[in-house]
Amino acid sequence: MAVPNRKLEAARLNRRWSVEVACKKVGVSVNTFNRWERGLQLPQLETLDLLCKAFGLSPEELGFGNIIAAKRRATEGAIYIRNDETSIKQEAPQEKAQQDDNTFACQVEQIKKNMDEMKQAQNENGEGLSRKKAVALLVSTPSAIFGLIQDTNDLLLYSDEILSLSAVNLALCWQLYYEGGFAELNHILPGYTTQLSALAQKPARHQKLAANLASQAHQLNYLLALQRQDFGTSLKHTQEALHYGQIADDANLQAAALGRKAYVYFCLHRDRQRLQAYQEALSQCTTCSLLLKGYIYAGLAETHASQRNEAMAQEFLKRAQKSYPDQPEEDPVYSYTHFRWPTFYNFAGQVYLHLNHPKEAWEAFSTVDRLVPANEEPYRVELAVYKAATALALQDLEQCCALLTEAVKAARALGSALRYDEAYLIYERMQEQWEQEPRVKALAELFH
Repeated sequence: MAVPNRKLEAARLNRRWSVEVACKKVGVSVNTFNRWERGLQLPQLETLDLLCKAFGLSPEELGFGNIIAAKRRATEGAIYIRNDETSIKQEAPQEKAQQDDNTFACQVEQIKKNMDEMKQAQNENGEGLSRKKAVALLVSTPSAIFGLIQDTNDLLLYSDEILSLSAVNLALCWQLYYEGGFAELNHILPGYTTQLSALAQKPARHQKLAANLASQAHQLNYLLALQRQDFGTSLKHTQEALHYGQIADDANLQAAALGRKAYVYFCLHRDRQRLQAYQEALSQCTTCSLLLKGYIYAGLAETHASQRNEAMAQEFLKRAQKSYPDQPEEDPVYSYTHFRWPTFYNFAGQVYLHLNHPKEAWEAFSTVDRLVPANEEPYRVELAVYKAATALALQDLEQCCALLTEAVKAARALGSALRYDEAYLIYERMQEQWEQEPRVKALAELFH
């Protein structure tokens, strides 16, 4: 049974902060913060650090000493030297060799396990290997090897080999994300991110390429954290992506990172910071790709529409449509953004919703529906949420109930807390509009 976190609640009340104020200072959603206080969820270590900084208190004082205790047990035998910004791990010399052997054995065992799973999947019931599983297995082996590089002193791969593997497999990682492989990527991606970030920090002939790939890896990490509603970690990855984009001297990477930063602020309802991030991204677009420029224009259109500035919203939407290339898949940034015409129409639908033009919004989202394949799960669940919101604006009870049911089930199957909570907010608005409607009351079962 969940035990409420009274220390966290007391710390918030002592500062006279509402939950809304507290979650903005930490960079998480209201629902996430509520789950912390109710004892239903624990923050990840990176988010716990942001929480402690916001309150000026230790994990123990905020009721999360158990997380630190677990971390200490997991790293028993290691010595930590801490300063204001970093932790440097120094392992006891007599244990280092044994730990390296254990790490190597575990990584090799993981590779063997991956191969066994592939053979088993091919043999069971005569069914072939699914595309998602095949891609996950392909990209997981280099990640495991990169883990060995980090944990041993042996020169297993040259830098050029690491970069060649990463360039191919990061493109597959993006495909895996858009086909719903969140769980697989959460396991695989840290190996690439750590190795590429390390290479990108070293002055060498391959530094810019390493930084380019590191920026892409951090942008993918941003998306995964976003789906968990871990907005603090998402912002951190956008900053890292921007930093490595600057090392790579690549305006496209920098603009993309700033556009993603703006989307975090969209989720946090921080309109001023969202507008500022998009404007900063726009300043990079003098030399960036047409697709990226179109995306930034569309983001600015949605931002102005949310502030009910229809003239500016319509102007930026027109610029976005003119900038979008006929074949977005041929644009140089497509491999690590997957921005395309459905992305444009998604923004257009949101613009029309903000401006109280639900019929135009429904038409835009219907266009997205026609263009997005059924296997692209993140797009499909996002679309179901936005179409449910549009059906609500159109006062179409039957469509709204059906779409909300679809969105909640799809969000759960995908493991997207972000879309699940967006669906719940629509459900609350449905309760206000159709308070006595039995079909709306029956939707409560979706959220149990």
